[in-house]
This record gives sequence, C-alpha cells and structure tokens, in this order.
Amino acid sequence: MWNRHNDNDILDFALLWEPLGGPGPDNVAAAFAIDVREYHVRLGGAAKSQLARLQQGITSPERIYGLSTIAAFDRDLRTNG
Repeated sequence: MWNRHNDNDILDFALLWEPLGGPGPDNVAAAFAIDVREYHVRLGGAAKSQLARLQQGITSPERIYGLSTIAAFDRDLRTNG
C-alpha cells in the first residue's frame, strides 16, 4: 500500500536522480516495483502534497530539502505529464 512514507522515498529518489537526468525505467522498477508512468504520477502527487503542506504551514522549509527541485518536479509534471 502506498503511503506518506513512500512519498518521502519517491521524493528522495527523484532528488538523487535529478542531477543525472532522472531515473530509467529499470531503476524505478527496482526501487518501487512500479512502471515509470506510475512513478511520474506518484512523484507529482508527492511534490504537490509537500508543497501544500508547506503553504499551509504544516511543515517548515527547513524540513524540505531540495524544495526548489520539488517545485520544479511539480511544474514539469504539470507541463509534460
């Protein structure tokens, strides 16, 4: 079952792979046992969730490292997703 802990994992994974141009389908499958399309859906949801939590004051910017990258994932997925 997917939960918030998985959201943190997928964001960490995306941040790790971002400087390398993103993960390949095999990397996504090995890490999460989902296909790359599902990965993008999950990543988009995780990014939106973290940004919403920040805007609502539920979390602080200090807890969200890579906030600019997370925001970029959200923008990219809305544009290209």
